[in-house]
Amino acid sequence: MSFKYLITITACSVIFFGCQKTPVNDGYLKEQKVDFPTSLHPLPLEPDYSDTNHWALIGDNNHGGSDLGADVFYIYPTMYDKGEHWVASIEDIELNKEIDLWPITHQASVFIGAGRVFAPRYRQAHYRVFMVEDSLCRPALNLAYEDVKSAFIYWLENFDEGRPIIIAGHSQGTLHARFLLQDFFDDKELGKRLVAAYLPGFDIYESDFKKIASCKSNKDTHCFCSWRTFATGYTPDWYKDELARNGEGNLASCINPISWSCGSEVSKKSAHLGILTDKNKFKYAHKLTARVNEGILWLDKPHIIGGALIHQNNWHVGDYNLFWENIRTNVTERILSFNAPVSNH
Repeated sequence: MSFKYLITITACSVIFFGCQKTPVNDGYLKEQKVDFPTSLHPLPLEPDYSDTNHWALIGDNNHGGSDLGADVFYIYPTMYDKGEHWVASIEDIELNKEIDLWPITHQASVFIGAGRVFAPRYRQAHYRVFMVEDSLCRPALNLAYEDVKSAFIYWLENFDEGRPIIIAGHSQGTLHARFLLQDFFDDKELGKRLVAAYLPGFDIYESDFKKIASCKSNKDTHCFCSWRTFATGYTPDWYKDELARNGEGNLASCINPISWSCGSEVSKKSAHLGILTDKNKFKYAHKLTARVNEGILWLDKPHIIGGALIHQNNWHVGDYNLFWENIRTNVTERILSFNAPVSNH
């Protein structure tokens, strides 16, 4: 659930986010339980959201470009995978640089143009919480969410102007976004202003919410979109266990971010609008196809010369940038659909 290194493959590949450590590879050196801290304390500095330095983005927009009038609250994924403590410090300069360089630039950027984008810095849980069993895993995640919740409350009290709202996250950020939706939007007044939630990279179920349903098309609103991306034909062992645990008929929600369909049909190459590369360049339109399979997104080999030679089972870190232009376009579609007058007929 962490992503860091961008790998550029030219002639026989495609630009994608490379991943050092994911739930299905051995990039993470599993720590010994005897080496874990036995307490969350001493805790790093608690964020003060009146301090602009405690936000990665604070109302950023297109600087005079298009503004569709929405507010986006984005929660970045796990970037803290080195260090002893259970939660990250928001004063970690190097960590903040990586957060700004990768998820802010290559994920949150997709929402610039929708309106104002807000992204709080928070004391995210260490990557180990997804890899080991320890009594402090849940408290670390709970503390991280309390920061996110505090940031959202500060946003409500100081920045909210009654605009339509988009909630977005990735991986650990999606987990916190789910809690945020449950606490503030689901079957609540604020839910009327929810354009949509973009929740890739973590398993989200219809049963997670009372009223918020999954999006079924490109223009649905008051709903959530979720997907987890793997190579076609590959199902990770941990997800097989998840399927066995949940039983048939209780699959994780999944939508194809190329076609915005929840069906198992393969999307058309022409429907893929392009990738955001590691150099922050837009390229490779019409090169990807994908389908929904039992609650996960299966991504076919890239339709390029040498694409069949690519061996990448887990595309978790590409959940946004592989479909960047499709997501950007869809954000516009959903905002326009949300703002469309209701017909009397």
